[in-house]
Amino acid sequence: MALADAVDRVMARVLFVTPPPPTDEEVMPEEAKEGRTIGLALVISGVRCTLQYLILPVVLPLIGLASGFSLIIAMALDLVALWLLISGLRYLWQTRHPHRFDMLPLSAAILAIIVGSFLYDVWRLVS
Repeated sequence: MALADAVDRVMARVLFVTPPPPTDEEVMPEEAKEGRTIGLALVISGVRCTLQYLILPVVLPLIGLASGFSLIIAMALDLVALWLLISGLRYLWQTRHPHRFDMLPLSAAILAIIVGSFLYDVWRLVS
């Protein structure tokens, strides 16, 4: 349990949150609010992925609208995805959600993909 407490403290500092004090038993946050929050994040993520990986690189060139603006849109979508990922992690740590540690490895992998995509887009923009 000491490792979980250490990770909890580190993530709270990294995310700039102050979690409530630990209790004997982790309590699930209000399910209705949680469902709406996660559902909205999933819808936004789905729209972002559809735009970034299907519409911008495939559909726009097929109809002759591929230009520099699609790269700017992709970069903006990367920033939106980054904001959503960080705000979701902040929510999990602020509420001491019992599944916060389950989401951490997946979030780290997604963070690496988003940052890599953004840096690649920046490199394409400046070259």
